[in-house]
Amino acid sequence: MDTKKPFTQNLKEEAKTALDRTKAKSQEAKGVVKETVGKITDNPRLKAEGKADKFAGKVKDAVAQVIDASHDASEKAQKELHKKH
Repeated sequence: MDTKKPFTQNLKEEAKTALDRTKAKSQEAKGVVKETVGKITDNPRLKAEGKADKFAGKVKDAVAQVIDASHDASEKAQKELHKKH
């Protein structure tokens, strides 16, 4: 039984992970801007929203990195399995 994923499926997974990481970085950057503007304007609500966005972006990026690493590990394990057979 061949459990190897088709090339297009791997490509789709990698593209989705890259898009997720891009969105996460964008949210993080938006948070930095909001937090900075909140500091400059002495607006505690905007500053807090910025910190929350920045944190959420970092968490989402970390999750995407873990997913990406798990895909890589899975592919490596499958290649090793196929070498033995």
